[in-house]
Amino acid sequence: MKLKAGAKSELTFVGSLFALGLIVFWDTWRIELPEINLTISPKLFPYIVSILLMSLSAILFIQVLRGDVAVPEGVNPGDKIEKSDLRTFFIVLASLFAYLLLIERGGFVIANTVTFVGISYSFGHKNLLKAAGIAVLVSTIIYFSFTKLLNVALPSGIFKGLM
Repeated sequence: MKLKAGAKSELTFVGSLFALGLIVFWDTWRIELPEINLTISPKLFPYIVSILLMSLSAILFIQVLRGDVAVPEGVNPGDKIEKSDLRTFFIVLASLFAYLLLIERGGFVIANTVTFVGISYSFGHKNLLKAAGIAVLVSTIIYFSFTKLLNVALPSGIFKGLM
């Protein structure tokens, strides 16, 4: 079966949505119910969301296989669709992964700064020192706004005791 241009990426997206629905369904199934008697189970809403997500992604999967492929923004129907910029995608993905690794160890400010600089670089920002300065400033403002004004604990990481 020959797929239209762009169908593979749409099928990948639809498959990831279906997988997300499966994960939510499985995770909801594993929830232990509280001992108290509830009118509505805490499993109800996650089950509804997961079933809707899987159902809609299955419908979208069938539509893509039938040839109903979306046209990317800025491209006219019939024009050649450019390939995805995988380099940018993987730099953004690595930046987000670095955030996951650094949030507890390095703290909120360090994790946000590294992620901001990585994503800025991936989108072509040349002055990374300026991006780092902006990231440190904004992250510090956000950190103090949440921890001091809103009393929401954010990880301080290596700055424990200083902030």
